[in-house]
Amino acid sequence: MEKREKFRWLIVLAAASGAALAEPTLESAPRGEAGVRYWASTGDTKRSHNAQPLDPTLGNPTSVLLYENLDANTLEVFGRRNFGDWFLKGFLGIGSVNRGVFRDEDFNAGQIKFSDTTSSVTGGRIGYGAVDIGRADWVFNTERLAVVPFVGYGQWSETVDAYGATDHLGFIGGDIPHNVLVITNKVVWKALRVGVAAQLDIGPRTRLDVDLALVPYGKVRNDDSHHLRTSPTDLGPVPNIVLEGEGRGVQADVELRHEVRRHTQIGIGVRYWHLDAYEGERFLPNRPDVPRLPIVELYSRRFGITLNARRSW
Repeated sequence: MEKREKFRWLIVLAAASGAALAEPTLESAPRGEAGVRYWASTGDTKRSHNAQPLDPTLGNPTSVLLYENLDANTLEVFGRRNFGDWFLKGFLGIGSVNRGVFRDEDFNAGQIKFSDTTSSVTGGRIGYGAVDIGRADWVFNTERLAVVPFVGYGQWSETVDAYGATDHLGFIGGDIPHNVLVITNKVVWKALRVGVAAQLDIGPRTRLDVDLALVPYGKVRNDDSHHLRTSPTDLGPVPNIVLEGEGRGVQADVELRHEVRRHTQIGIGVRYWHLDAYEGERFLPNRPDVPRLPIVELYSRRFGITLNARRSW
């Protein structure tokens, strides 16, 4: 009787093993895939310059402008198409900046602060995209892990509006009402991307995707429109303060995706972007009589959670 019971369990285990082996796995798309992605994120842009070459009594940095806690929601389309040994992939997204804070600080020599104001960012726009090309046979490949290199080009822009001002030190003569538009900031990055795309199978229908792009070289333009300083004797028409520079950085995505039905997957992930200028100049486009000044710092960064759905074919 005991032997008969053991034999029965062996049959059950064999059947279960066969079913597990027959379970379909998450396959790489033979021709390509396309999908949509939602990105909920927060970010900041900071810039400063050194006016000591113009006036040694000023600090270094002289003026520091920080746009922070810029919460945004974006929707993007993405895809990949295989062409024999080569592949082309990319994404394109647009969205809105919902809220944030703008802080403007100015310093004398010795970094003695003489002006400090804060304003509310009540809205803005964000747009970005990238196109990458890679070769699928230049691959590190094991049974569960595949890593392929790529190169590409990307662009990222953000525009925000800040209203009102709280005058913390009394330098501007008092607070500005919160319904007054004081400044619009627009920053645009154009970047060369060099990276790797990796896929790690962690289950029959589950995969971890990693897309890591280093930016060895990028160009940035930052336009500040000071709406209350448009007099011809002051800064002139907007945009009335411009920074241009060159920089580097990183753009990284990590996503966990699961096949809910054949060729259809959903996923969740995290994304981090950081681009930083290593050199550049600040100038007044309406005031050629004012010399160009070196920037001290100019960066943009953004971090958040992604949700996506895709279809392969």
